[in-house]
Amino acid sequence: MLNEDFAGSWQLVDYVTHLPNGEWTEPLGPEPYGLGTYTAAGFMSAHLMRRDRTPLGNARPDLAAIEPGLLAATAAGYIGYTGRYTIDRNARRVIHHVEAAFLPDWVGTDMIRDYSFENGLLLLRPPAAAGAVPVLRWRRAS
Repeated sequence: MLNEDFAGSWQLVDYVTHLPNGEWTEPLGPEPYGLGTYTAAGFMSAHLMRRDRTPLGNARPDLAAIEPGLLAATAAGYIGYTGRYTIDRNARRVIHHVEAAFLPDWVGTDMIRDYSFENGLLLLRPPAAAGAVPVLRWRRAS
């Protein structure tokens, strides 16, 4: 079953967006951190972040007491969501059915990703927007 190909934990290698002019960007910086998990039972979770986010200065911050600009800057470098997933084997797509997310607007949506397995890596490609093509490369966590 294809779920077994996905099942396990994956570490983000890189996240690059290829632009129509041939240039590229790194939305979460040059060395992003990410951990994605798929279970054989059909659940998934993905957490990605910039490594250079500004610390809040406290291991247990009172979120209500944090200056809004600092909180916004810290949040801007983070992506996280979880839910169930399904695989469309014929279209080579994995669909993340978002049940909880850092961004409330994502809850109840489907995150569709084209996928391929290349040289031991899982490549996920979200839909292109305005000609920009994002690619996230993941390796199995060890």
